[in-house]
Amino acid sequence: MVINELYRQMCALMAENENSDPQFEANLLIEYVLGKKRIELLGADICEEDAKRLMDYAQQRREGYPLQYILGRWYFFDMELFVGEGVLVPRQDTETVCEAAFEAVDSTEKPKVLDLCSGSGCIALAVKKYCPHADVTAVEKSDEAYKYLVKNIGYTSLDVTPLQADVLALDKQLEKNSIDVIVSNPPYIHPDLRGRLQTEVNHEPEMALFAEEDGLLFYRHIAQEYKAVLKDKGYLVFEYGFDQQTAVRNILVQAGYNIIKEIIDFGGNPRGVVAQKQ
Repeated sequence: MVINELYRQMCALMAENENSDPQFEANLLIEYVLGKKRIELLGADICEEDAKRLMDYAQQRREGYPLQYILGRWYFFDMELFVGEGVLVPRQDTETVCEAAFEAVDSTEKPKVLDLCSGSGCIALAVKKYCPHADVTAVEKSDEAYKYLVKNIGYTSLDVTPLQADVLALDKQLEKNSIDVIVSNPPYIHPDLRGRLQTEVNHEPEMALFAEEDGLLFYRHIAQEYKAVLKDKGYLVFEYGFDQQTAVRNILVQAGYNIIKEIIDFGGNPRGVVAQKQ
């Protein structure tokens, strides 16, 4: 099959998924399978095996299977990270949370940073890359996600310490007044929304998505129980859902933090907060 016709058929198939960007995704898939950009292959004949593989991928995208899982890796800032079933896909909006974390980290000379619910490690790795003076530990409970965390640390060669532990219990094992900055993008989706999310999101691990107490369990626990772990004037940086700004802010204020900054994502939506231990 000629590449032009294959590209047209892939785009037509993926266009049936309203969450797909057919042209962009077809080009990525072609480069992934054939090792060259489509523009380098114009007029070329594609063997039956490769054409079938590409059409199979296009069908998966039509059905809502995440593009990132097909490719096996995704970019966050300028880092290429491994992803797959069992780990949350890094989102561009999380970069705005990282940028706020950089500011908090850079305010301390030799900061110790704790990334809770680390998943792929995207936040921890970004902090270490852009704040190389920081001592960064990434905490993840899930066996599958932890494998990706360790793999991404090795692949990027960034000096981040992985720790497999339950965030809801780890606070009791940590030294008091030992951490300068805690950053977390925890599970925050209301359990009642199971099965009602975008098809792509339904393929991601429930452990990384849903939280009890109306999605606020981790915010309450971290704000209250990790406060003793933070040094005086230490920072807590949260990512949250676009409709959780008021709830998370109230949790922090009630726990005795000062709100330093509200984080707005690339779509103009509330995305996170920087708070400081009084």
